[in-house]
Amino acid sequence: MFNKIWNAWNDIKAPLGTVACLTLILAWYDWWWLLVGAAAMGGLYWYYRRSLYNKEIQFNSYLDTIVRNIERTSHNAVQNLDVAMAVFGQDGKLQWKNELFAEYAGYAGVKNVDGKRPEEIFDLPENAFDALSIKDGERLLLINGRYYRLRHCRVLTGDNSKKDSSKGYSLIFYLNDVTDFELLRQKYANEKLCLAYVRFDNYEDVTKGMGESTRANISGEVNEVLSKWAEEENGFILANNKESFLIGINQASLQDLMEKKFPVLDKIHEIQVGNKITPTISVGIACDGRSLEEVSLNAAKALDLALGRGGDQVVVAIGGNLQFFGGISTVTAKSTRVRARIVAHTVHEQMLSAEKIFVMGHTMEDFDAIGSAIGMAKMARSLNKETYIVVSGQNQSVRKIAEALRSNDMKLMDEDDVYADIMVEEEEALKHITPKSLLILVDHHRKMLCASQKVLEAIPWRIIIDHHRRAEDAIKNTTLQYMEPSSSSTSELVTELVGYFNDRLEFTKGEATALYAGIVVDTKNFAVQTGERTFEAAALLRRSGADPNMVRQLFKDDLESVQIKSRLIAEAEMVEKCMAISVYHNAPKEVKSSIIAAQAADSMININGISVSVVITEYKEDNSIGVSARSDGSVNVQIIMEELGGGGHQTVAGVQLKDISVEEVKKQIIALTKKQLEEDNNESDSVAGH
Repeated sequence: MFNKIWNAWNDIKAPLGTVACLTLILAWYDWWWLLVGAAAMGGLYWYYRRSLYNKEIQFNSYLDTIVRNIERTSHNAVQNLDVAMAVFGQDGKLQWKNELFAEYAGYAGVKNVDGKRPEEIFDLPENAFDALSIKDGERLLLINGRYYRLRHCRVLTGDNSKKDSSKGYSLIFYLNDVTDFELLRQKYANEKLCLAYVRFDNYEDVTKGMGESTRANISGEVNEVLSKWAEEENGFILANNKESFLIGINQASLQDLMEKKFPVLDKIHEIQVGNKITPTISVGIACDGRSLEEVSLNAAKALDLALGRGGDQVVVAIGGNLQFFGGISTVTAKSTRVRARIVAHTVHEQMLSAEKIFVMGHTMEDFDAIGSAIGMAKMARSLNKETYIVVSGQNQSVRKIAEALRSNDMKLMDEDDVYADIMVEEEEALKHITPKSLLILVDHHRKMLCASQKVLEAIPWRIIIDHHRRAEDAIKNTTLQYMEPSSSSTSELVTELVGYFNDRLEFTKGEATALYAGIVVDTKNFAVQTGERTFEAAALLRRSGADPNMVRQLFKDDLESVQIKSRLIAEAEMVEKCMAISVYHNAPKEVKSSIIAAQAADSMININGISVSVVITEYKEDNSIGVSARSDGSVNVQIIMEELGGGGHQTVAGVQLKDISVEEVKKQIIALTKKQLEEDNNESDSVAGH
């Protein structure tokens, strides 16, 4: 009020001053003029004050009209905007929407939409509003057969200058109809070319001893099955030779094949033209790449992975991920030794070029890892190379082997105890590494399983010798990978390599016994994954002085271990009609615990009525989980363990896990086993129907 009076005084002080001066002059002659002047000044002030008030009313009315027009125009503009909009309050309820949003969301003409949450309007997960409020973004929605791009952004409704989201916010939704674009994108994706490299992976074994006409018939049958497969998928096929093919299909056909689990694998199995061995193929498929050359390279890598995992399977590289199909059947041992000779020659050449040689097995080494490491160290030492065996620690297996090598009973030569001396741990190994050092990884091919991560990173020149199926996260940047899933053990592979490495190279008693122990432990005393070449390697080691009695001494358990193993077997739970699971609670984090779990699983699989045995080890130190899985061959436990991040073989597999409970692991294993059994039953039914 004071400000208004002051502003009015500023406007009329000149006229009032003039009247006042005139009044004073006239009052000099007659004082009555003072009364007249005062009345004139009061009237003049009132007139100006009244005029100011009327102008203020007119101006406010003008502003109100403008604001109403702007609001009306804004409302009409937003309602008729080509972009669908809606506003959700902090409580997640719809506060406002335009007509286009209601139309897109399928609520045109519906009055009771206000107050609904996004999950009630769209096909969104429960509590989606909370997730959407965290960060601005967008997603694709399918509504009533049409595709919409939903973009959401958070707007503060409090004092924005304070940048405090706790003052309140709203979430604005924008919907754009992208149906035409999405259908075009899907059409492009479905028609994208996918390349498949196919290998008749056991051609030599299947056709061994056959005449030329029978060989031709076998090749013709495989070619016919593959040609029919390509024709059914509207693709093409090119035969590079009788063992190698190139097939081109589109991505829509690939998705269909992935849903069907690639029935072509079973059709190849059904080929019978006088062959005793079931024919198998390996397939590597890729459809992602910036060029056809890159797609071809990815398909070739997928094929190499399929072959490295034992063959008889399909590996698909799509969307930046690898998916595996097949590989359930038992891996057939290769009868040819050509590759072993080539690998031995390559290892010889690389060892000659190296200054120092380091051999490393997996963490918590078993007898196969130690035995094969000793075999590779023998090759290196025969070339007078400075050699070290890197171990993860003095665990039970390492300690027993070292003590045995130092004992007089094991030594035929004084050099046997050298192997115990060259076994070094990470800290010592790092001191001896030079730029020209060669690292040979045995009995594993994954970084997470290395006995020493630092040694692996310090030596870029690497060779892998392993008998496990190749995993997706295999160690990269290797100069040589010799991976044979058909072999019983890495010790078997190394025994063969030593024979081709140097004809005059003979095993000492200690070396032979260490390698023999590796074969025995992985074959469960020649009962599992044992082939012709396994017995030949074992026979060679026996002729070289391998001592079975000493091996039995190495495998002896203490009373406590036997008692724990017996308890695990006694407490086993039959979760399915053919599946037994036992849990080893609060186990110490040492190799002894994993050995006990593995032995318990081995014993359980020999019980009548059990086809799958699983022992879950709960380590008390770091709350990690270890799983040992065994099968009689009816279930591929390697595939089950791979789903959990592990690996192994069809009948022997395992995995190490963290940040997960025993109950959750148990549920996942049971679900994966059921899934595989159901798929096997469905395939059997389809074959019977066929």
